[in-house]
Amino acid sequence: MKVAARLFLGGAAFFLLLAGVYWLLSHDEAGTTGLVLTGGLSAMVGFYLLVTARRLPDQPDDIPTAEVWDADADYGHFSPHSWAPLMVGVSAAITFAGLAFAAWVVAAGLVLVIMSSGYWVFEYYHGPNRQF
Repeated sequence: MKVAARLFLGGAAFFLLLAGVYWLLSHDEAGTTGLVLTGGLSAMVGFYLLVTARRLPDQPDDIPTAEVWDADADYGHFSPHSWAPLMVGVSAAITFAGLAFAAWVVAAGLVLVIMSSGYWVFEYYHGPNRQF
């Protein structure tokens, strides 16, 4: 975590320095604001990781002599062949495209988002009350 915190804090310093140089050379408020906000977001993530790293014991990625198998191998279940993320993405695209076309397209897209998100959540549910 300490390595990640240093990377994010270094990115924050880079983006804030870049924002200053960009402002001096262009006087563009929109680009400067974007760079300052990017630096601020990077600083927030870096600060969070730094504070969290101080509260936790050293992680394997912070120890130079650590091996790959020193890390926790259980990261959860990730489906290698799930179509659910694609369905949620297409449904969200339909919903946002409906903002430009008509309210009924937004409503249809929201229904599709709810249905595809429900499918994604319960894709591997094998309990006694299985619905799908």
